Amino acid sequence: MKIGYFIGHFPYVNLVNTPDYIKKYAHGGTEIAAYNLAVNMANRGNSVDVFTTSIDSIDSLEIYPNMKIHRNATSFKIASANASFKLIYKPLKYDLDIVHAHSPIPYSDLPALLYAKRKKVPFLLTYQFDGQETGGSFMRNTGVSIYNKLFINKVLGSAEVIIATTKAYANESPFLRKYKDKIVVIPNGINIPEVTTPYTREESRINLGLPLEDNIILFFGSLVQYKGPDILLKAFKTVKKEFPNTKLIFAGRGQMFDYLSDLAKKLGVENNVVFTGFVEDEKKPLYYKSADIFCLPSTTMAESFGIVNLEAMAAGIPIVASDLGGIPDIVKHGENGLLAKPCNVQNLADALTYLLKNEDIRKNFGNKGREMVDNYSWDKIAKETEELYRSILQNW
Repeated sequence: MKIGYFIGHFPYVNLVNTPDYIKKYAHGGTEIAAYNLAVNMANRGNSVDVFTTSIDSIDSLEIYPNMKIHRNATSFKIASANASFKLIYKPLKYDLDIVHAHSPIPYSDLPALLYAKRKKVPFLLTYQFDGQETGGSFMRNTGVSIYNKLFINKVLGSAEVIIATTKAYANESPFLRKYKDKIVVIPNGINIPEVTTPYTREESRINLGLPLEDNIILFFGSLVQYKGPDILLKAFKTVKKEFPNTKLIFAGRGQMFDYLSDLAKKLGVENNVVFTGFVEDEKKPLYYKSADIFCLPSTTMAESFGIVNLEAMAAGIPIVASDLGGIPDIVKHGENGLLAKPCNVQNLADALTYLLKNEDIRKNFGNKGREMVDNYSWDKIAKETEELYRSILQNW
């Protein structure tokens, strides 16, 4: 099967660990999911072409077994999103059996739809999250607003199948509600061996230079507004009053670093807060294994899934996350974690404090999460997606 993936940004594996990479070519859960799906489809023997943008103004081609990555020169940027005019016409040189875009931001779905119509092949769309018209720069918000008003329904209406990553998000999204008859739920996944380690909790902490006796609350991800790191920091002030020997670790980098650093000082908790900056892949499992609680206090529907929740589950630690978007499909309240009201500092603090008080419940939640995460392996998800492709092509 010849599969074409359209995605605005596609990770540069050889550049991810370089200091300025994230500023030049941002990527998050959507791009990581697209990368893993493409790699696993290639591993299953399919011919995969990925059409994306370049980190600079130069075209490039990367060739791997069963997979080619076509990086089209960036024409301009809107906020952190690279855009390329070449993505509209250069893919037309190649023949594909099926086209699959990851939407909605950056806007790769329109070139994918154009290709599908011209080449008369099926068009699928993985809808990762709603484009939010708040947050970010004026240019970014304007772009999102125009897209939502003029293009999103055209794209959704033209897709043969819309893949939603959770049932909860499919029901909650104001855009997806109109297209329930063509929605199939296939979650994002993780490569479990990449986020787990044979080291013990103590060995992991020693390796990272973390205190052995303190409680550790872990946030893993980009330090951006919609993930709510400021909400967590404010809640942590309350948690620390009852549990003074507790550390809050922000593992990741992002535009809110300076603000969060200043806020920690204003709240008087700076000595208990650790900002790691970028975390190399080999250290990621150690941070998860070191933690007592993982927290993702997202504030908007831009958080449709939260792959980091799966990573925490694989590591066997309980989760406290926001009750919004697709998160409740992953974090089952009272089973593998607790759900808190979005943007509610006191509710979040109460949930964190409750788990710190109850070690047995933390262990039970962690064990349950470890059992559940096997359903989210990329091998399983790629197989399910491939079966969907074949079903569509048989009826095309």
